Amino acid sequence: MTSEDTLCLSRAGRPVRSFPLGPRALEIGSHPSCDIAIHAARVPPRALLVHPCGGSVYVYDLVEGPDLGRHAVMALGHRVPLGGGFSITRLKAEAGPSEASTTELIPRDARGREHLSLVVGAGADARGFHVREVPISIGTACGNAIALSDRAVSRYHCRIEPGDHACLVRDLGSTNGTWVDGVRVQRQELRPGATLRVGRTRLRVVCRGAKAARTKLVVESAPMLAVMAEADRLARLPWPVLIRGETGVGKEHVARALHERGPRHSGPFVALNGGGLPRELIESELFGHERGAFTGAVHAHRGAFEQAHQGTLFLDEVAELPLELQTRLLRVLETWRVRRLGGEKERRVDVRLVCATHNDLRTEVQHGRFRSDLFYRIHRLVLEVPPLRTRPSDIAALSAHFLGHMQSEIGERRLTADALERLRGHRWPGNVRELRNVLEVAAVDEDTARVDRAAVERALARAGEVALETPSPDTLREALEHYGGNLSAAARALGIPRSTLRGRLKQSADGGD
Repeated sequence: MTSEDTLCLSRAGRPVRSFPLGPRALEIGSHPSCDIAIHAARVPPRALLVHPCGGSVYVYDLVEGPDLGRHAVMALGHRVPLGGGFSITRLKAEAGPSEASTTELIPRDARGREHLSLVVGAGADARGFHVREVPISIGTACGNAIALSDRAVSRYHCRIEPGDHACLVRDLGSTNGTWVDGVRVQRQELRPGATLRVGRTRLRVVCRGAKAARTKLVVESAPMLAVMAEADRLARLPWPVLIRGETGVGKEHVARALHERGPRHSGPFVALNGGGLPRELIESELFGHERGAFTGAVHAHRGAFEQAHQGTLFLDEVAELPLELQTRLLRVLETWRVRRLGGEKERRVDVRLVCATHNDLRTEVQHGRFRSDLFYRIHRLVLEVPPLRTRPSDIAALSAHFLGHMQSEIGERRLTADALERLRGHRWPGNVRELRNVLEVAAVDEDTARVDRAAVERALARAGEVALETPSPDTLREALEHYGGNLSAAARALGIPRSTLRGRLKQSADGGD
């Protein structure tokens, strides 16, 4: 398709009018809402949908139903009858190699367009629907790509039309209307973070492509799509966010997504691990110090709050902060002023704080290890990141992502089907971080591009020899329950010794951390 493409409307073989064929789909019919409206009784209300995508043009027959069942490539000079003597023809385009005689839709990545998904529900009940290159319809009829049981939704309520640069929703004459962010629309471009409402059902629009790639997030499963939909909503707010999840699930990447999708995206993103530094150093890293404040302080240093001014500060493992630093952190959150170590002057900071923890902060408060006033300060907006074992549909996409990043160093690597199946069957106590480590070991272990099940088994066995991360008490209990109380089987799945599992369970039962 070129910028000179046109659709020529003819009647009885004579040209009536030409319409430019741009990057968006065009609906043709006698209904007044159609992009090309033909006021003739014998033309169906919705006759055709002409859909440019990926350099080709596809035509969908809407007469037999709006479920977009029949479609074909619309080649140069191809004439499609509309009824009543009318027809439409594509003109002024040079046929490319993809426009051969095939009538099958060839999936392509549309450059510049954000890859969107629609999410219904939240948490474990969430359902995700990917918007790819094919238009999809929404309604209660079983022929819809997204079939809903909502009685306030029409049989064929609306249609999602992806294009080369944007994705649109078109109302199909529904009884109760199609709404985007509270406004009733006939046709509207969809953006990440928007809410599409049909009847009583809300579908949240989530980006799983271009913007997600900048934060190195791979989002395919419904639970993670629900997390990112919630992140889109919270990103617009100025208040602190607490991200909860097991070690290795990707909490920092979710925090980066909050930053990228919010109004502070052009400002700095500063990450600091509250449990990875000694007390003296973490205080300096958080609040900064003046020259001579302590031995070795030969230069003044801006702390993380100052560095993140007009941006986002991500404070990982906030539960690991000593109590006295929790007090200082609370004061900063109340006044938004920081004083460097050894300094007298307070500096005003403008920061969006995002915290993360794998601990249960309520339990930490009950045991006196976390200040209750700080807890209520940072517990206003909460994002729960599910463990990898509850979203196995992410494993294929994550594996392709990690192997793709290794290609420049070790060459091309591809998982066999049985290797991928083995990965899906693992419990992943270390979550996404463990998956990445296992793939690295398996990829290096192979001399060819093919990574088979045996290589994955060896990598999993090697990962089990050294427990890189200590699983949380909830993870331990879930594993034990999954294996019917068999300590040995649960320990093997978790990659830890049986004695360690028994000791951790006892410690948890006694009220330890």
